[in-house]
Amino acid sequence: MKFLSRLTLRRDTDAAVHDLCVDLKTFEADLAIVFASHHFGPEFDGLVQGIHQRINCRNLIGCTGESIIGPTAEIERQPAVVLWVAQLPDVRVLPFVLDQEDVQALGSDLNAWRERLGAAPDDQPGIIMLPDPYSVDVQTCIARIEASYPRATLVGGMASGATAPGQNRLFLGEQTLRRGMVGVSLSGNIEIATVVSQGCRPVGQPFVVTKVEENFIQELGGRPAYAVLQDVYREAGEADQQLMRQGLHVGRLIDEARRNIGVGGFLVRNMMGVREDQALAVTDYLRPGQTVQFHVRDSHTADEEMSRLLQAEHERDHKPVGGALLFSCNGRGRGFFRESNHDIALVNRIIDGCHTAGFFAQGEIGPVGGKTFIHGYTSSLILFREP
Repeated sequence: MKFLSRLTLRRDTDAAVHDLCVDLKTFEADLAIVFASHHFGPEFDGLVQGIHQRINCRNLIGCTGESIIGPTAEIERQPAVVLWVAQLPDVRVLPFVLDQEDVQALGSDLNAWRERLGAAPDDQPGIIMLPDPYSVDVQTCIARIEASYPRATLVGGMASGATAPGQNRLFLGEQTLRRGMVGVSLSGNIEIATVVSQGCRPVGQPFVVTKVEENFIQELGGRPAYAVLQDVYREAGEADQQLMRQGLHVGRLIDEARRNIGVGGFLVRNMMGVREDQALAVTDYLRPGQTVQFHVRDSHTADEEMSRLLQAEHERDHKPVGGALLFSCNGRGRGFFRESNHDIALVNRIIDGCHTAGFFAQGEIGPVGGKTFIHGYTSSLILFREP
């Protein structure tokens, strides 16, 4: 099993293809993944076709990204293309494509979903998903794929950088698509692991939801939710108050039975506002009896959490990680960490010798607490090694 990641900053399409593909025909890749910035605009067809023809790889997927992550650098809002290739002996590589018409036609027929993706129910595949957020119901896709493959690992990122529907591109073989989702399933002689860092920490105390209407939390612990939030704010320190003013989040406890309260024990969602000075609007649907806690987001917590999760993965008694794909939120990067290349530098420092590529996504896909979610402000990493 071999991996290789190459980055080019060349704006000229032919020059970029040459930089990425020189000497790669002899690599004999089983899978190629391409992430490209929007600077290539009308030249996406030539870019993808050029790469596909030069590397002689049947299985190629990819998409556009607002910013591109290479093996050692995060290129933010500048022209860049990264090519990631893998030799995967005894691994079944099955690319797929879906659009919203397919999602509606497949419905809840799990056998139809399995037939479309190609993997057998017992394969326990690793599935990389690259959706266009404007044109396909990603949440339904995740739910149906998880139901079809209960022991699968789903990771990916939503194509980013577009300001309107139809501007993103998805890559499949030599094709460039304007809508839907492309992906690939991997099964067989491969071990797949994930690291999902949400970058938030709790403030105040946890509360039980006692009254809720869809995504509006009306009561916490029998009191108006906004009044509870005001108390949490008043009792917080000055630094946390400032972070709460900058952006407040609500974490839902993932495992109510284990009561794993702390960083990483919650699925973190954005708080969108307050209704009638009582109810809190969040980007999630809750139910009475669930435990929630307010969260704040800061670079120190994000750095510590990702470091801890990577270190734990590095110390597992397994063969070394050979390759990885990194999907970081477009709200991270230099503007958040006040330094360049934070996430990729952390991966390289802890997971030494890992060939990585990725992009800054408009939503990151990855598992937390054994279930797959669409995240924001998150770094979602999928790692590959031999069993």
